[in-house]
Amino acid sequence: MADDDPVEQFFRPRPAGAEGPGGPVADDSGSWDAVAVDDDRAQKVAVAPPRSGGRRARGAVSARAAVRRRRLVAVTAAASALVLAGSGAGWAFQEYFKGKVQTLDLDMAGGAPRGAMNILLAGVDKRDGMSAKDIKRLHLGKEAGARSDTMMMVHVSADHDEVTIVSLPRDTLVTIPAHKDGDGKRIGAQQGKLTWAYAFGGAQLMKDTVEDATGMRVDHYVEVDFAGFLKVVDAVGGVQICTPQPIDDKASGLKLTAGTHHVDGATALAFARVRHGLGEDIGRMQRQQEFLSALLSTVLGKLKDPGSGPKVLGALLESVRVDSDLKKNLDAYAGQFKDVSLGNVRFAKVPLDDPAGTAQLGGVTQSVVIWDDTAADRMFQRIDDDEPAVEPVVTPTSTAKPLTVAPKDVSVVVRNGVGTVGLARNATDGLVKAGFRASWVIGVVQRKDTRSTVIRYGPARADSARTLAASIPFAKLQKVEALGTGLEVVVGSAWAKPKEVEIPGAEAAKVETRTASDNLCKA
Repeated sequence: MADDDPVEQFFRPRPAGAEGPGGPVADDSGSWDAVAVDDDRAQKVAVAPPRSGGRRARGAVSARAAVRRRRLVAVTAAASALVLAGSGAGWAFQEYFKGKVQTLDLDMAGGAPRGAMNILLAGVDKRDGMSAKDIKRLHLGKEAGARSDTMMMVHVSADHDEVTIVSLPRDTLVTIPAHKDGDGKRIGAQQGKLTWAYAFGGAQLMKDTVEDATGMRVDHYVEVDFAGFLKVVDAVGGVQICTPQPIDDKASGLKLTAGTHHVDGATALAFARVRHGLGEDIGRMQRQQEFLSALLSTVLGKLKDPGSGPKVLGALLESVRVDSDLKKNLDAYAGQFKDVSLGNVRFAKVPLDDPAGTAQLGGVTQSVVIWDDTAADRMFQRIDDDEPAVEPVVTPTSTAKPLTVAPKDVSVVVRNGVGTVGLARNATDGLVKAGFRASWVIGVVQRKDTRSTVIRYGPARADSARTLAASIPFAKLQKVEALGTGLEVVVGSAWAKPKEVEIPGAEAAKVETRTASDNLCKA
């Protein structure tokens, strides 16, 4: 019946005075000016009053607003299909759609509807509900249990207009926290691969492991399995992908020529999972990011169609599982993501020390991915602080003498030049994040000018001092003959956070980023 169709219930225009699910509907003059929603449901949605003109009838929402909301639900639902993206989950404000979302009972921090938040997105290789025939057709293997094949940390900015998505390699070498196994036996903390955390302790242990590895609190969790992934891609009619080289992978059953292809859910799943011969874990992570960009673009296009949008949205939300707190507060997120666009969704990669490392795990040599801890910690801290993943680089001017000493080769002592408690320690933390080898000492340097930050250096440390000066805004250089090989920073009250410095020829870990709107298909 039409009354059971979400399109008829929530999105089809009705004549003035006609009965919608919650009562009379505003006059839409035969156009898409008004969309009926249930009165009880509408009360839970924060809708800003019109800037000018008359008031809308109670329970009526403009078609433009409805499209915006459907559009943003896609950012999370589509991303969740591959587990990538989650900022738009809050746009599922209709109870009809909200009821389609499954929940997981997890111990979560919970994020406020307003303010920055972190969402862990996981793609899990569960085969629940799939027939033996489909498992064989899709080359999903016969492994028992479940693992998380894809993990991404999504940071939504405080004003909810920027989204940063960091892919976490499944084979990352991590410390899996202490936990209880399925029989209730306590297992101590141990080293392992990130993907093992889900197998050992489900979503809860994976969430705890990711928090330990990144230093970022996880506020919410979104998960999709194989069946959900297929449903998402098929619901939007397939997605266009590209590959710069032919793929013939027996493990996944994928065969593609180089170039662009429009693929269905089964082929897209194989494309996202293939590892062998194409860069293994890191290569697959890159393809997953590329696929998500294409999927988001396709979904957003579909949701603009009033006829297919609601049905696509329903299929997307049926495909994910979320923490109970996120589902409970979906309504509160309505209207918070209206400024997010593909250009504001940025992907980042964790800086690596060794993408093809090895480690002894359980007495067996295993292939692992090893992060560059210093660069990775700095990147995650910046993201958590609502700053760009890549810090703007300070490049010396052409008239200045070129810098020759990289920050990682500069050892410096930091002293408090004001007397403010904790000033030297905080300044040291800032220098370490900028790549310097800094340490602070107790005590206060007595001086008349307590405002300025001064870099004091011995004759043998002039080059290192110039690197420091390029990093610390407004710092003054002071040569002190008696320091010899010494180098110190006396921190003033006008201290400003150090910037990363680019040294020509110096090797430094780089954080790679791109936006979801970038066209990656070159073929």
